[in-house]
Amino acid sequence: MKCEICGRRAESRFCELHKKAEENLREKYKEWKKAMNICWEEYLREVLKNPMTGLWVKEVARVLLASPEGKEASSTQKKV
Repeated sequence: MKCEICGRRAESRFCELHKKAEENLREKYKEWKKAMNICWEEYLREVLKNPMTGLWVKEVARVLLASPEGKEASSTQKKV
């Protein structure tokens, strides 16, 4: 199997590097959601706009936003 983003060898959707970026995105979302009352899709858009966001994370965020998973996650996650 190959990474959807870079084509490196992967055991799942993403290679080790992009998988770590996805994990970081999901972990930080918890903090953003608590602080800003933001949905998943909005969070991904904000991450993409942030000049301090790293390349790996931006690549993953773009893929997640473009996928049904990214859209579904935003509609199923309620604002707290």
